[in-house]
Amino acid sequence: MAAYGRQTYNYAYRLTGNEADARDLTQEAFIRVYRAWRSFQPGTSFLSWIYRIVTNLHRDELRKRKGVFLQELPDDNMAHDLPREQLEHDPIAEIHDRQLSSAVARALAQLTPDQRAVVLLADVEDRSYQEIADIMACSIGTVRSRLHRARVQLRKLIPRQREREKQQGYGV
Repeated sequence: MAAYGRQTYNYAYRLTGNEADARDLTQEAFIRVYRAWRSFQPGTSFLSWIYRIVTNLHRDELRKRKGVFLQELPDDNMAHDLPREQLEHDPIAEIHDRQLSSAVARALAQLTPDQRAVVLLADVEDRSYQEIADIMACSIGTVRSRLHRARVQLRKLIPRQREREKQQGYGV
């Protein structure tokens, strides 16, 4: 965990988009690593192996949550809006947004989970197509097509996000 915890958490955070889920995902991934240590093949990339575990855990969680409403209702069943300042101040999100820029982070959040994972692995983590294929348990051709589609989407989404931020006065 000391050597790969931060990278694993950052990847999980970018997949999930929030601190709590990223922590849970990272913790569960290291539990799986501990349990399956004997299946790790020496000479292969440990980071790629753990990214594959994180990716699979994330997919499993998305399947479980499909159709489940995650936001809790207020006690009185009336809608409550938080003050704008409270919604905007999330120090962890601010750190991560600064790393990718808020427009890019918001655009990434709009991609499918598989597209987001491929973009993060290729463009943020700088992984090879073969490593991504191993992590995502798919072919290199699938990696290329997902990456192409994701980048096309991002080229459309990022300018829209920047324009929204400009209109809302957040800056770029």
